[in-house]
Amino acid sequence: MLEQVITKVLQGMLGKSVEELKSVLYCVLSGYEITERSRELRRVDGSWEEELGAFLVRKRVEGRSEGTIDQYNQHLRRMLRYINKPTGEITEADIFMYISMYKKQRNVSNVYLDNIRLVFSSFFGWLNNKGYISKNPAAGIDPIKAEKKIKKPLSDIELETLRRKCTIARDVSLVEFLYSTGVRVSELVGLNRQDVDFDGMKAIVYGKGAKEREVYLTAAACMHLKEYLATRADDNEALFVSLKAPNERLTVSGIEEILRRLGKSTGIEKVHPHRFRRTMATNILNKGMPIEEVKEILGHVKLDTTMIYCQVSRENVRHHHKKYMSA
Repeated sequence: MLEQVITKVLQGMLGKSVEELKSVLYCVLSGYEITERSRELRRVDGSWEEELGAFLVRKRVEGRSEGTIDQYNQHLRRMLRYINKPTGEITEADIFMYISMYKKQRNVSNVYLDNIRLVFSSFFGWLNNKGYISKNPAAGIDPIKAEKKIKKPLSDIELETLRRKCTIARDVSLVEFLYSTGVRVSELVGLNRQDVDFDGMKAIVYGKGAKEREVYLTAAACMHLKEYLATRADDNEALFVSLKAPNERLTVSGIEEILRRLGKSTGIEKVHPHRFRRTMATNILNKGMPIEEVKEILGHVKLDTTMIYCQVSRENVRHHHKKYMSA
């Protein structure tokens, strides 16, 4: 019923200004009896706990990372508690209203909001396939459109500025390693010393879906990493550790903070791990590496994902057009 009312309002607003909204609302709602929802405390429905638990176990078996599973758990629990119904009674309107509320209260981007929509779709789709519910209420919610902005990689000057600003061996090694390998920060924090093959100038990382792949080190990355490891007196197997005893393995937030401080000290905006990944991908693509190979280095499943990271030089496009279109 709620969805039908909303549809009628939207239809009535076609071609009209915001000022005319009040008139449209009066016309549409005149055919309905409106009563205020009871403010009495509602009984908290927890019937979905077992279903959510089974869903998360399935995702863990599929190889999803603990970080991803934790995000699924948080988003789904928040939504299910808010709607406060058994999963079989949840409607498309319930989910739509929750997403609208979440957007308004938290002021998140449409990209983030659409990722949440995908989590809901995955959960209810799984419940439907397993027979817990007769219909997927999230199936009819359209993707949330977001403006696609090309995120800029670091320029050569910015990259060199960051290198020169590093005052300790660990930080310059961290910068070189991120740029050379293009690893995700979640992959980097899991690396151990023995994962690096200095003779082969490569390392083994474990990416999304517990997939193993090789990444490669430049001569500069190898040199700085050797120098950094030589300065360490700890026996921690982690590749990068904190400076103070007990020299614990660096966390995702720890690495992000190192780079944030480095960016602040140089005046370079948005210095974060993913920007080094994007910079590496863009540079090797512009220098002629086939995008299929770039995809393998980044550990992507789909080529479309790789394209998001790569900003193709317009000068290269003009050069190749002239080259391939010349008589």
